[in-house]
Amino acid sequence: MAACRIACNCADAIRGKLSVDHLRRALTNPCLERLRTMQYLLDSHMVTHPEIKTKFCYLPTVPTLIDGVITGADTMEMVVFMTIGQEDLRVNLKFRYIGSRWMCVFADLG
Repeated sequence: MAACRIACNCADAIRGKLSVDHLRRALTNPCLERLRTMQYLLDSHMVTHPEIKTKFCYLPTVPTLIDGVITGADTMEMVVFMTIGQEDLRVNLKFRYIGSRWMCVFADLG
């Protein structure tokens, strides 16, 4: 369930509904920087394409499927399928056990 929450928050962050810094406790710094870059690129694209902003930015994220696999002693990969209105979104997350908690080291949204 925590992976699903992180995936939904990542989707909200790239849409501009949530600050990327809100995810600081769940994502590593390189992952946060990549998410910030994606947020910037998507925001720049939506300035020139307001129809995409209408379809993508105002509706809630609705998770439809969560699946995962443990790939090593300290790594786990999760996938979350979700919808935003009529648009399907897939979020792949890779977690590594760092210190005393699972941290997201890779987030791919598309």
